[in-house]
Amino acid sequence: MLKTILSLLCFGFIIGCSSNSVTHNSNDVPKTEIKTNIITESVSNVKTKDQTNEALKETEKNKTVSGEKKDISLFIPDGWHILEQTKGDLEKVEGDLNKDGIDDIAFVIEGISKSKDEAPPRALLIAFGTKDHTYNLSIKSENAILRADEGGVWGDPFEGISIDRGSLVINFYGGSNFRWYGKYRFRYQDNDWYLIGAKIGDYYTGTMTLENANEDDYNLLTGDFISRKTDEKEPTNTRTTKGNRGKKELLKLKDFIADEGNNF
Repeated sequence: MLKTILSLLCFGFIIGCSSNSVTHNSNDVPKTEIKTNIITESVSNVKTKDQTNEALKETEKNKTVSGEKKDISLFIPDGWHILEQTKGDLEKVEGDLNKDGIDDIAFVIEGISKSKDEAPPRALLIAFGTKDHTYNLSIKSENAILRADEGGVWGDPFEGISIDRGSLVINFYGGSNFRWYGKYRFRYQDNDWYLIGAKIGDYYTGTMTLENANEDDYNLLTGDFISRKTDEKEPTNTRTTKGNRGKKELLKLKDFIADEGNNF
């Protein structure tokens, strides 16, 4: 009887010990290991976010380059460069040309001559600025700028471009004993570029000066003009007349040819 009781007690003690030893689930992880997993996961998430941000930046960069153009150099064809009549002085100007409160840019580029006896071609480009500091090309005119060999004995006739009262002005001056000049004013309106004013003149350097040159100043928007004529032999004899030639269809910049003189 006593042996039976002792056997039962021992069996119960063994069962109890076994039960206590299996109190944790086999999937349970020590606290230190749990903390390590949390830190590892956090670092992984940070890396993922950084990679995502970089990807977004790269996408936006590519979108800008392919769409709105991030830099004006992207508008310049291979083999061409921004004209420098004076070393280090690029032929470009900035100002608001489409009246949106953002600076735009106009610049002249020059290519490579096909012949040693021919000056390289030139072109005028105008690009509108955007709120994100990029540029949209508005127009490229391949006939608006005279070449370096089209000024006669005087040399390069292109004097430069400027922005005045929201318009782009192109200036030419050339000749020899007989000098000539032209100032052409273009304005952006009705979603295009138009010639709205022109001042052209000439004079004989033997007896006349730029101040009393023969000159016609046209306001092409109204048709008004001011004409000055000087007697070559009597340069003090100058006559000025005013009139109105009537309104005509404005010439577009894309159709303007610099070497045709009064082509408006």
